[in-house]
Amino acid sequence: MYFQHMKKAFLNLSLTSKLKYIYTALIFLCISCNLLILYGFFSREMQKNLSTMASQTVETVSHNVDSSLSVISKTSTYLLGTAEVQNYLQDGGRAEYAILSRQLRNSLYLTMESMPLASSIIVMQPSGLYEGAARYAMPSIAMDSPEDAAWYQELCGKKGAPILTVNADGYLSFEDGKNYVTLIRLINSTEDASPLGYLFINISVDSLLSFTGEKDSAFTDFCVTSGDDVILPFSDENLNHWLAETSVDSLPAETSAALNHNRYMLLKFRTSGMDWNYIAAINHRLFTGQHSAFILISAIILLISFAFFLLIALSTNRFITAPLYRLMNAMKKTEAGDFSHAGVTPYHDEIGQLQNTYNDMVDKIRQLLESKVSEQKRLRKAELNVLQEQIKPHFLYNSLGAISYLVTSGQNDTAYDLIISLSEYYRESLSKGDKIISLSTEINIVQNYLKLQKVRFPDLFTDEYELQEDVLSCRIPKLILQPLVENSLYHGIIPTCDYGTIKIRACAEDDRLILSVSDNGVGMPEENLRNILTPGPDSPSQSFGLKGTIERMQIFYDTRDICRIDSRPDEGTTIIFSIPLDKTENRYEQPDA
Repeated sequence: MYFQHMKKAFLNLSLTSKLKYIYTALIFLCISCNLLILYGFFSREMQKNLSTMASQTVETVSHNVDSSLSVISKTSTYLLGTAEVQNYLQDGGRAEYAILSRQLRNSLYLTMESMPLASSIIVMQPSGLYEGAARYAMPSIAMDSPEDAAWYQELCGKKGAPILTVNADGYLSFEDGKNYVTLIRLINSTEDASPLGYLFINISVDSLLSFTGEKDSAFTDFCVTSGDDVILPFSDENLNHWLAETSVDSLPAETSAALNHNRYMLLKFRTSGMDWNYIAAINHRLFTGQHSAFILISAIILLISFAFFLLIALSTNRFITAPLYRLMNAMKKTEAGDFSHAGVTPYHDEIGQLQNTYNDMVDKIRQLLESKVSEQKRLRKAELNVLQEQIKPHFLYNSLGAISYLVTSGQNDTAYDLIISLSEYYRESLSKGDKIISLSTEINIVQNYLKLQKVRFPDLFTDEYELQEDVLSCRIPKLILQPLVENSLYHGIIPTCDYGTIKIRACAEDDRLILSVSDNGVGMPEENLRNILTPGPDSPSQSFGLKGTIERMQIFYDTRDICRIDSRPDEGTTIIFSIPLDKTENRYEQPDA
């Protein structure tokens, strides 16, 4: 009972009070946000520190490599001028060749003692014969002549200066399958500076970059490139594939790449001495691995915060969203004409007060609509009467114009017949004050009207009738066809200055009465058709009768989709009324107001 009492007391609180209780839970969400911000800051700082350390390491390594290669280059300069090298190359064809070879070989082994990084040294004659010394295995020559090597032209252009290549650009072959940095120099005579041969000093990349064995291959990787040549590849094949598709020269000093579900931070350093690029790749998992405990704590806090957030969402839905949604659905029903009361909540909070206000508004809207409907019915009847009265003087004006023409032209007998026809026309059209007449009476009105017009315009047009017998008894508003026939005559046939035809058709099709008036006159452009079918004042290019008749039919039958006009310039016009047959019965006759 106590719980039920507390629940009822909470439900009767104001919306503001409910939100105060609900928003208390947002404090826990703020805690998780703070943790996320702290985590992001921690990760950024760690990444920054690792980037700084990696950059310093790369710079240090590149400096050590440059220093080591510089020492080897200087040592090679000394080696070029030794007697053993000069004698071996100058006297290669003499009988003492074996002795000179042994002396050179001993000298090369002694030189290797001062170059601990060198794995082998080769002194080669232009013919391809060579002598050398190696720590483990002597590399083999892969080509017949040094002149066939890719570096030959560059070496000649250096005039004794060293060049650095990887595996001598394929000229040397190493049994262990590893990469070697080969320093190549042209050996010149100390007497006349003429070229005598070539010096090859091979340095193992593993020994030159021995620091790489200390890296954690799971999270960091390292490579060295020289132009398009990879001196030391990445240990990760995905990184090597990325490197093959990337222009190292255009690579920024620091960038990132996502490869095979791993994201790497890439740092590039370019040496000035040997023109090499050192690229370090640090896996982002190294960052998370450094603070896994922090991630675990953050995940726990986030899970707890999510639970509180879920509670907030459920509470908001229960006390705010759901009632408002039901109230919104009740409001939407008014669009379909359902003005029933909304029963969203029995409580007296803000939503309950909004519901009561809405129900009061619905009651007032219902009353206003009922009043508006009654007013519209009266207005529609008044508009119908006004439009019908406007049609009468319009036709009388045209008829009197025809009589005036006959009188002034001296055709008194014809004028007399026209007056008799006019009187018969008005006897039919007045119909004892009836607003609704039979279709047969309407056809008689049209025939009398066209008889009058034929007197005025002899040999100008003919009229044809296609009338279905069983629809002639249908009841329609009077003076419907006559304005259409008048429009066909004055705005269709007369402007052509040629003989024309007016065709009146009445039939039943699919439970609808079809009335149509067509002519083969000048037709109408599409713009004029839109003006006629659009509510508003008459278009200056069309008669009052046509548009007024269409408006009368729309008001009388309470629909705008009752008339269709097919017209093309220079081909003619057809005006079609489609009326439900059940609306042509006697019960639709309205008494005078």
